[in-house]
Amino acid sequence: MKNRIRLLRVVIMALIFSSTVFSYAADKQGREEKREEELGQLQKRFEWWPTDAKPSPVKDSGRGGYWWWPAEPGKARPWGNRGYVYVYKIIFDYKEEDLPAPKPKEPRPSLLIKKIIKNVKVYFDYNGAALRDDAVIMLKGAAGTLKRNPESSILITGNCDRRGSEDYNEKLGRRRGEAVKKYMLDSGISGERIRIVSRGKLDAVAPIADIAGMQKDRNAQFMIAEVEEVMIPYSGPPQETGAKPLEEGKYIIEKEEKLESSLKVSTREYTIKSGDTLSKIAKEQLGGAHRWKYLYEINKDRIKDPNKLKAGKKIIIPIE
Repeated sequence: MKNRIRLLRVVIMALIFSSTVFSYAADKQGREEKREEELGQLQKRFEWWPTDAKPSPVKDSGRGGYWWWPAEPGKARPWGNRGYVYVYKIIFDYKEEDLPAPKPKEPRPSLLIKKIIKNVKVYFDYNGAALRDDAVIMLKGAAGTLKRNPESSILITGNCDRRGSEDYNEKLGRRRGEAVKKYMLDSGISGERIRIVSRGKLDAVAPIADIAGMQKDRNAQFMIAEVEEVMIPYSGPPQETGAKPLEEGKYIIEKEEKLESSLKVSTREYTIKSGDTLSKIAKEQLGGAHRWKYLYEINKDRIKDPNKLKAGKKIIIPIE
């Protein structure tokens, strides 16, 4: 009798477990089907592209993305926003570094940014991609925001100062982006929610004599936002402009919080010795004789002739 009761209990528990698993699987399948349907509907909204509506997409040089807010319909129908101001920010062809050159009208992966929650920027040491302690503090908070907003994703942009070749800086910018991505992965954020773009030194603005400015150019910045990826046919490079979109808040649902890690720049004085050359000083103090030009640039007001240094003269050595 006891064995029968035990057996009955096992059977009941198995049925309950099976029912729970089946219910979870059905619910998960339902969510996935709903999401596929939503993405399909979103994709259909871009069947009109390219469009002759005006203005055409323009590049925001300050953020590196593309905006489109047509005001005048073109001859083609439908003309895109159906007569309403479009509410998304578009980062067009965001995987261009990883893909072959586009063909005319070829669909290219693009991001629609629907809601910006937080903008984060962390700084790096010269020629480095290791996260500093001040950056980790910022990233810890950003990871918490991602966990509290499960619908959000992050697009990380790696940037460098103007020194070095474009090819080298493109790789360095990607390494900086990868450092941020690794932290997020280690914090439990799914890799599917993380995207990386390297801008290298394309957005660098500070001259090499501006130590603090170059520190600002060495960064990885990202937005925590609700995004969707859609395929938009390529219709040529968008128009370049330095202007920011008019009434930006009108076009984006934005609850934006901007966070930046600390700038870490300082200098110290060095007294020129007899027999010193800029190459020798650069090798000893900056780790490479080739950096003598940089040393000269930030000491032009102290050095009259870079080939004839005056012993006893004090110059500035940057600490980066």
